[in-house]
Amino acid sequence: MPKNLVDTNLIIRFLSQDDPQKASRVEALFRKTTESYFLPDLVVAEVIWVLLSTYKLTKNQVIDDIRSLIAVNSISCNYSLLNHALGIWQPHNISFVDSYLAALAIQKESNLYSFDKDFDKIPTVKRSEP
Repeated sequence: MPKNLVDTNLIIRFLSQDDPQKASRVEALFRKTTESYFLPDLVVAEVIWVLLSTYKLTKNQVIDDIRSLIAVNSISCNYSLLNHALGIWQPHNISFVDSYLAALAIQKESNLYSFDKDFDKIPTVKRSEP
């Protein structure tokens, strides 16, 4: 388990700049070159939900913010999977969580069991129903 985990509220302060003092503290934390901060996938999903629902950002703004965030040198995350999920989410009218599941199914070459026909919009996803 990584030594330093990052919670949603730090990321929201950092991205939204709604509390400049806290945003500055988070930025200073991320600038420490001697440390690495792990950003869990679940936190990314929550950040996306908060930015869309509370801050009313557009999907494209959120995608840009998350891509910039996961590119920060001091942040470690499941970069490949998250970036793939963002790429699926951008052109499709599906939730980020569904995009994440689709990306995971593609990367793991797994069959995805779901009643949700939205997965059929993604040609590389193999969806099955029980």
